[in-house]
This record gives sequence, C-alpha cells and structure tokens, in this order.
Amino acid sequence: MLVRILLASMGVSRIRSWFIPIPINSVRKRISLILSEREAPLIKGRIIAYRKGLHINVKIILFGLGVRLAFLAFGFFFMHPEGLSGSVNDIFYNFNRWDAHHYIRLATYGYTWTERGNPLLVVFFPLYPYLIRGVNFLVRDVLASAYIVSFASYLAGLCYLFHLVKLDFCKRTAWWAVVLISIFPTSFFFGAPHTESLFMLTTAATLYYIRTHKWLLAGIAGALATATRMVGVVLIASAAVEFIMHYKLFSLMRRDSWKIFFGLVFKKGAFILLMLIGIVVYLFINWHITGDPLRFLHYQSYNWNNGFQYFGEAMRGQVVSMPFYRFATWQHNSMLYIRLPNVLGFGFGLWMILYACLRRYNAGYIVYSLGYTFVSFSMVWLLSGGRYASALVPSFVFLADYVNKKPLKRGIIVVLILLALLLPILRMYIRGGYVM
Repeated sequence: MLVRILLASMGVSRIRSWFIPIPINSVRKRISLILSEREAPLIKGRIIAYRKGLHINVKIILFGLGVRLAFLAFGFFFMHPEGLSGSVNDIFYNFNRWDAHHYIRLATYGYTWTERGNPLLVVFFPLYPYLIRGVNFLVRDVLASAYIVSFASYLAGLCYLFHLVKLDFCKRTAWWAVVLISIFPTSFFFGAPHTESLFMLTTAATLYYIRTHKWLLAGIAGALATATRMVGVVLIASAAVEFIMHYKLFSLMRRDSWKIFFGLVFKKGAFILLMLIGIVVYLFINWHITGDPLRFLHYQSYNWNNGFQYFGEAMRGQVVSMPFYRFATWQHNSMLYIRLPNVLGFGFGLWMILYACLRRYNAGYIVYSLGYTFVSFSMVWLLSGGRYASALVPSFVFLADYVNKKPLKRGIIVVLILLALLLPILRMYIRGGYVM
C-alpha cells in the first residue's frame, strides 16, 4: 500500500505488475476522499461562522442606518432654525459646523491653505480629510464625501465594537454596547463631518486585533488611529499591556528564558510600534509645510488659545465657572452645552474606569481608558469634552456589561438618562448653539 502511495505522488497513473494489480488512480481517489472527509467539518464550520458573522453585521448596519436617519428626521421635523426652508439639505448643512469647516477646507485645498499668511490647518490630523478627498474623486461633492466617510466609519465601527464585546461577553451585552454608544448624548457627531466616527472605528478595530493577538493588523489599525487623532497613541500602552500579560513576559524574565523573550518581542511585539506611523506622518507634514515638526503646538496656542494642563486644574475651572453665568445669555448656553457636557463626560469616563477596576476587566481596556480620559480632558480651553467621551470605546464595553446584569431595570434607567441628555443637546446643536 505504501508503494502505491509513493508512486501516486510521483505521477505514475497505472503500474501493471504482479505485486500491484490495481490502478494507482483508485488509490489517489481514496486518499483524496479520506482527506476531504476529515477537512469537511472544518470547512463547513468556517462557512457557517462566516455566514453568521455576515448576518450579524448586516443587522448592525441596518440598526446604525436607522439611528442616523432618526437623527436626521429629528432635525428635519422638529428643529428647523429660523429662516430656513426646512429642506433635507438644510439639515445636512446644519451638521457642517465648527471643526467640520476646517476638515472640508483641508480636503479641498490641502495643508498649503493659509489664513493671515499662516498654514493653520496643520493642527488637524490627515487621515479623515484625505479619505474625504479620496471619496470626492468619485462623488464630486466634498460635503457629501465627508458624510459618506463619517457614516461608513460609524457603521463599520459598530461592527467592530460588537465583535470586540463578544470576545468576553454574551451576544446581548454586545448589542447593548452598540445601542448605548449610538444614543450617547453627543453621538450625533458620528454622523457629522468630524473625526469621531473614524476614530471610533480605528480604535475599536485596534482593540479587537489586540485582543485576538493579531499584532500586525493591530499595528496597522493603530497607525490609522494615530493618523486620525493624537490621543490614539495611547493604544500603544493598551497593546503593550495585553502583549505582556498574554505571553507572560515577566515570568519568562524570572526564568531567564531570554531567547523566548526576545523572540516574542522582536517577532510579534515589534508590530505594535507600527502604531507610531500615524504620528510620524503628521509630524512630517508639519515639517514639510512649515519647516518645524512641532509647529502645530504654536498654532494651537496662537490661533485657538489651547494647550495642555493638569486635568484636575482643567476640570476645576469648568466646575467653578458655571455658577457665575447669567441665565438666558450666551454664557448660560455655554454653561449648559459646553461646560456641563465637559463635566459629565469626564465623570462618565471616571465612573467607567472605577467600575472596570472593581470588576477586574481587561487591563488593556483600563489603561487605555485612563490615558484617553486624562489626555482628552487636559486642555487649557476645553470645549469638546462631551464629544471626546463619545469615542471612548472601552467605556461602552463596561457600561454594556453593567446594564446587561439587570437589563430590565438598569437598561430602562440608562437609556432614559441618555435620551434625556441627547435630545436637548442635539436640538441646541441644530439650532446653532454652542455645542462643540
């Protein structure tokens, strides 16, 4: 029998001899049949898993589209600013505010555009406007291209978030995460020409590949995150924690297993450093345009009066200043829709971090949440703290698990609180208020 198999492997189709009386082709067919019978369950299982994943993703995308249409309908039927005709185009243009103007201008003219002789747009990271420019080659409408990028990023981000939660929790918890991030008080920015949806996508994708230990893909996704926003660099710390804990590097060091240690670090861990590519590209753009890779720091301070400070001092200033704003003035609106969301966003982040520590959730999630929260809320002129909180992906993993433990009681309370905050903030934003 062994001789027949060897001859079959050499391509001999038929041997007429007294010790091999049967055709070799029949042996080949038999071997193929045996192999196919063994592999069939694996192949069938993969096909079934693929179909289930595709089915779930379709459901998530339909849900996300429904949420986005609900936001547009809310603006169209109830929130028309004075003087507008109430057309659908008016609603889309109402979401094109604040930093959205800069991203549209950057996608149209590039970093060479100047204001008062200064290339001020170098303070914005490149991935989102370049994606808008790429889509614009096909659509030929820069604003429509921005909405396509934001919508597509939001839908893909929901899919990654669902599968990220499913790694540690049940399917119902994963659905809670998708729902809660979609009705967060500042979640309407996911459908606006801002970077929130793209950063949520790249963050969720990076965390998913970190948790599944696909380090090359994690490095690539992390590079896209750091090319979207500076705070994406915190993902490196999350990846490092997961890498150390998964491969038990400290244990290897104690056992003096240095060959295994360095093999893991250089063959797999090195991919984590790919996440720095986004930062390097951004610094190169600053150097290429202005001759100084850190020029963006000057423009942030010069044009936007912004910089970094201790987060405790930043939040103290937010809280102390609120009681001094007079009612029914622009200062009162600023207190309600800028200061208060900043404080609530910071409080939400801290609450989720403390809850995660008590429940001993994944250490990489906790490290990322700490870094993201403290960096995002350490601005000298903090205007968008509530918006930043909407892209803090691990917090929605924690919140979903918290709600799912008592879904009827906690689910109703949390959903009602989020909607009670979302609707007035969205109303003010569409009417041109100070919601950033």
